[in-house]
Amino acid sequence: MTSMITVRSLTKSYGAHTVLEDVSAEFHPGRVTYLLGQNGVGKTTLFKCLTGLESHTGTVEFSGRPLAEVREDVFPVFDDCALYPHLSGLENLRLLTGRSVSWEDVRTAADGVLDRPTLHKPARALSYGQRKKLYAAGLLLARPSYVFLDELANGLDYDSLQWLRGAIEQLKQGSVVVAAGHQFDFYDRVADDVFAVSENGLSKLDFNHAEGDRLEDVYLASRAHRPR
Repeated sequence: MTSMITVRSLTKSYGAHTVLEDVSAEFHPGRVTYLLGQNGVGKTTLFKCLTGLESHTGTVEFSGRPLAEVREDVFPVFDDCALYPHLSGLENLRLLTGRSVSWEDVRTAADGVLDRPTLHKPARALSYGQRKKLYAAGLLLARPSYVFLDELANGLDYDSLQWLRGAIEQLKQGSVVVAAGHQFDFYDRVADDVFAVSENGLSKLDFNHAEGDRLEDVYLASRAHRPR
C-alpha cells in the first residue's frame, strides 16, 4: 500500500479556545508538504495531533491505519530537538533510530556535516545547530515512512542548509514529509505542496516552484484574501 496520511475533520480545542476546526487534508509520498502561517496559528499543534502528542477529535490515518499500528514508522522533529543531555550524540542517535549506529554510518549519512568529536560529546554540550544536524542525520539513518519537520532549518548555517535541502530530497523518496517553518528562501526549493494554516483551518494553496512561484508571494496572497 502506498504511504499516505489522511486527516478527516480534525478539531483541537483548549477549553473554549479552538485552535483547529474541522481540518481535512491528504499528504502524499514522494512530495514535501509545507505548512505556512503566522506564529501561534496552530502549525505545531497540528503536528502534535498528527503524531499523537495531543488529543483531538476527528481521524488521522497512515495508509489507512491508525497511529498505534505505525508508530515506529513515524519520526517527528520539533524545534527544540530534545536529546538525553548526559548521553553522547552517538548514543542519542541509537535511541532515535532504534538500532545500532556506528561512526561510519553517520559519516556516510551526514557527509561531513557531523564529525567524530561532536558525536562523542554529551548532548548537553551540543549547540542548537548541532542538535538539528544530529536529528537530520537520524532521519537519514532511520528512513521512516512518515516524517514531520517543525522548524528544522532554524539555527543552521549556509552549508548545513544546503546539505539539509539534499537530505530532505532523499527523505521524500517513498516517504511522506510534512514540514513547517518561516524560512521561505529555504523551502522555496523544497516544497511540493503548500498549505496555509489560518483561521482555525487548513487550506491548500496554488504553488509550483517549477513555474516560478515563490512562497512569499503565495503567502501574501493568501493573507490578502483572508476574511477580516
